Amino acid sequence: MSFLVSSIWKDLRRWKQDRLAIVIWLGIPLMIGGLITALFESDSAAKPQGVLLIADLDDTLLSGLVSGAYSQGELGDMILVEKTSAEEGAARINAGEASGFLTIPSGFTAAFLDGRPVTLELKTNPSQIILPGIITDVTEILLDAGFYVRELFGAEIDQVLNAGGTTPASDALVASIAVAVQNKIESAAPLLFPPAIDLEIADPTDDTPQVPIALLFLPGMVLMALMFSANGLAGDYWAERERGTLRRLVCTPRRLFEFIAGKALAAGIVITLVGFITLVLGFLYHGISWSKMPPAALWIALSGVALFAWFGALQMLTRTRGAANLLTSMLLFPLLMVGGSFFPFAALPESIANIGRRTPNGFIVDRLTTELTGASTWVIDSQSWLLLGLMAASGLVICGWRLGSGFARG
Repeated sequence: MSFLVSSIWKDLRRWKQDRLAIVIWLGIPLMIGGLITALFESDSAAKPQGVLLIADLDDTLLSGLVSGAYSQGELGDMILVEKTSAEEGAARINAGEASGFLTIPSGFTAAFLDGRPVTLELKTNPSQIILPGIITDVTEILLDAGFYVRELFGAEIDQVLNAGGTTPASDALVASIAVAVQNKIESAAPLLFPPAIDLEIADPTDDTPQVPIALLFLPGMVLMALMFSANGLAGDYWAERERGTLRRLVCTPRRLFEFIAGKALAAGIVITLVGFITLVLGFLYHGISWSKMPPAALWIALSGVALFAWFGALQMLTRTRGAANLLTSMLLFPLLMVGGSFFPFAALPESIANIGRRTPNGFIVDRLTTELTGASTWVIDSQSWLLLGLMAASGLVICGWRLGSGFARG
C-alpha cells in the first residue's frame, strides 16, 4: 500500500507542474458549451429580416393593398417593404441590396377588374435562401386569392363596371349587387368558416416537462473535458518510459499492479476535478437539483479511470510516441462527434444516435444524461455501473500486460 500511495503522489506532483494542460482540457469544452448554450437559450433570438423593393407603376387602391400585404403581422417583422422606381429597384436587386424586387405594372387594377391576364414581375436575390422563398410564396398566395375573388364575384364586378358613368347607380342596382355578394358569401361560408379540411393538433398526453435543448449539451461537454484530459494523461506512460522508470519497474513484478493502479487513481483524481468543475458550472447555470451531484460526480470519476485506462492501452499498443498520439487523435474526434459531445443524441438521426450510444463515451454520455434529466436521483441502473467498472478493469489489465510484455523495455 505504501508503494501505491507513493505512486499516486508521484504522478500528482508531476502533473501539478503542467497547469496549462489542465486549463486547456477544461477551457475548450467550456468555451464550446458556452457558445452553444448562448445560441440555444438567447432570449432575443434574431429573426431573419430582408428588404422587398416594390415599384408600383399602377398606383391604385388595389395595387396599394398588394404592397401592404407584405408588411402585415409577423411577416412585417421579417420583411421591410420599400417603394422605389423601376430603374432604382432593378439596380439595387442586381447589386444584391434586397431580398426581392416586385414590379406592379401600369393597368394592373383595370386588367384585374376586366378579367384580363396581368403579370407581376418578381426578381429575387439568388445569394439568399429563406426570405426570397417567403416572398415568392406570399406573392403566389396573393395571386391565387385574386384569381378566386375574381371568379367568385366576377358577375358583380362586371355589373359595377357596366353601371359606371356620369349617372350614379340606382339604389335597386346597389341592393341587388349587395344581396348577390351576400348570398355567395353565405354559400361559401360552410367551406371556409371553418375550412372544409380541419387540422386538429392533439396535445401530448405525457405531462413530463420538456428538457431544454441547451441542457442536453451538458453531458457531452463534460465528457469532452474527460476525453481530452484522459488522452493527455495517458501519454504519461511514454514520459515514464523515456525516463527509464518503466525499465526499473518491471524488475519488481509484484509492484507492477500497484504502479498501474496508482497511476490510474492519480489520473482519476485529475480527470474528476476537471469534470467536476464543468458539472458545477452546468448545475449552476441550468438550475439542476444538487441532489443529483453525488451520483453524477461518482459516475464521471469512474468514467475518468475507464477512459484513462483505455487511452493508456492504446498508447502502449504502438511502437513510437508519435504513432501513439496520431492513433488517439484519429479516434478522439470521431468519437466525440458520434458520441454526443458536439450534438446531443436527441438532435441526431436515430440510426446515428444508436451507433453513438454504443461507443464507450456515448454510453457514458447517455447514462449521465439520464441521471441529470431524470425525475429522481440515482437513476443509472446497476448494470451500467457494472459495465463501466468492467471497462475500467479490462483497460488496466491490458496496460499491465503491455508493460510486462515489452513496452517498458522499448
